[in-house]
Amino acid sequence: MKILLLTGKLASKRVKEIAEKFNCDVYVAPVDVALFAKPEMLKIKESYDFMLIPGEMKNSEDFEKKTGIKTYLGTKNLEELELLLKNIDKIKDKLSKSMPACELLKHEIKKKAMAEIEKTKSEEYIREKLRYEWNILVGELPIGRDFPIRVLAEIVGAEKLSNEEILKKARYFKSSGADIIDLGFGKENTERVREAIELLRKHDISPISIDTNEIENIRAAIEAKIDLILSFDREMLEEFRNIEIPSVIVPSMKNVPKNPGERLALLEENINYAKKRGFSKIVADPILNPLNHGLVESIIAYKKFSEKYTLPLLMGVGNVTELLDADSIGVNALLCGIASECNVGIVFTPEHSDKAKGSVRELSLASKMMFLSKKRNSPPKDLGIDLLLLKEKRIKREKFDAKIKNIIKAKRKHDYTPDTKGYFKIFVEDEKIVCVHFKNNKPTIIIEGTNAKEICDTIITLDLISSTEHAMYLGRELQRAEFAMRYGKSYIQD
Repeated sequence: MKILLLTGKLASKRVKEIAEKFNCDVYVAPVDVALFAKPEMLKIKESYDFMLIPGEMKNSEDFEKKTGIKTYLGTKNLEELELLLKNIDKIKDKLSKSMPACELLKHEIKKKAMAEIEKTKSEEYIREKLRYEWNILVGELPIGRDFPIRVLAEIVGAEKLSNEEILKKARYFKSSGADIIDLGFGKENTERVREAIELLRKHDISPISIDTNEIENIRAAIEAKIDLILSFDREMLEEFRNIEIPSVIVPSMKNVPKNPGERLALLEENINYAKKRGFSKIVADPILNPLNHGLVESIIAYKKFSEKYTLPLLMGVGNVTELLDADSIGVNALLCGIASECNVGIVFTPEHSDKAKGSVRELSLASKMMFLSKKRNSPPKDLGIDLLLLKEKRIKREKFDAKIKNIIKAKRKHDYTPDTKGYFKIFVEDEKIVCVHFKNNKPTIIIEGTNAKEICDTIITLDLISSTEHAMYLGRELQRAEFAMRYGKSYIQD
C-alpha cells in the first residue's frame, strides 16, 4: 500500500521521521503550515493508493480532483499520526473525507494511553525508578515524579463509623480510582485505629494512611504497621523517633505563614529536625490554602520547594474543592495540573460534601492525563483520556432542511387524565433508580435499574401503562432521575 502524506514546512521534519517508519512518502507544500496549502500548489507525478491531509482541512475533495489521488483526512494532531499509520490496515476502509482519522482512532488512542500508564506498574520500571531519591514506596505503591500522581482519599471521622460504613467508603473510593485509603481520626481512640486498619487489611485494601492530630492514635497506627502517616509539625515530631514509615511533614498544624518564603523556611526546619530524629521516609506538604486565603502564595511555595528539593510532595486539593461552590470536575483537573507542574506525588481529598462527590474519580483520571501530558510534552488534550462529562469537545447535530410550512409552536397541557393501570413513584438511591408502581393507591411492584431505558422497557413488558400521555411523562421523569443519579444531583419527582 502506497501512501502520501501532505504537510507544511514547519512540521516536515517530524512528518518525514514518522513516514520513514512506515514507508510512506511525504509531500511538503510551499507553505509553513499545511492548513494553508491549496490544491493548485501540488505537483505530484507518482501514483498512490491514497493521500492523507491534516484532519483540520475541509477541502479533501478539491485535492482529490486536482491530483487524481484518493484523498482522506488524517489526524488533527501530529502526535497521533504515528498511531494512525500503525493502525492503517485496521481502519483504511473507514477513512473519511469529512471526519478526521483521530475520531476513528479514539479506541486505539485510549488503548495506547492506558498502555503507557500500565508500563509504570511493571517490576522492571518500578525497580529502576526507585533508584532516584524523589521516588519512594508507600506500602507497595511507588510514588514520586516518575509515576502518575497518586490519589489519597480520606474517610472522614472514621472513629464514628461502623466497620460496615468504613468498608463501604473504602470500597467506593477504591472503585473510583483511589490509590491510598486514609483513615481520618478527629479524636483519640487507639483501639478503633487498630480495628480499622485490621479491617481494611483483612479485605485486601491497601495502602492505608492515617490522618490525625492525636499522638496516641499515631502510636497505635505505627504498631499496626500503617503505610503512611499524616501529619507531623515540630510539636508532633518531638514525640517520635526512628520512624521508617513514610511520614508527611508540614510547616505547622495551626498558624501557617502566608508568605511563601517564611512558610518554606518553617517546613525546611521541620524536615531537618525530622531527619535528626530518625525519620527515614519524608513526604513534604507546604499546605494548600483555599481561594482568597493564600492559594496563590501556597502554590508558589510548592513550586519553589520542588525546584530546591527532591523529596516527594503531598497536596491537599480538598482544601480548595470543598471550600468552593463550583462543579468539582474542572477544578480538580486544574489543581491536578498545578500539582503536576510542582512535581507533587500525592493529591489528597475527602469527598466530604455532596458537591465534591466524584472528586476521587476526577482526580484519578486527571492524574493520568497530567502524567501523559508531561511524558509527551504536550497539553493535556487529545490524550485518549478526558474529563468531559457535561460538555463535549465538538458538538455534532443533524440539520433538518425540509421545507414544511405547517410549524406549530409547542404548548403545555395543564389538565391530566389518570392512567387506568395505575401510577409510578420514582426515587434515586445511591447508584440506582427505584420505580414503584401503584394501583388503587397501593404499591404492586418495584422496578430497579441503572438507566431510564431498561426501566421503560420493563414497564412496557409488564404492561403497566396504557396512556400515551402517561408514557411520555414517565419517560421524561426517568431521564431526569438517571441524570440525577449519574451526576450527583438532587431528584424529586415532578
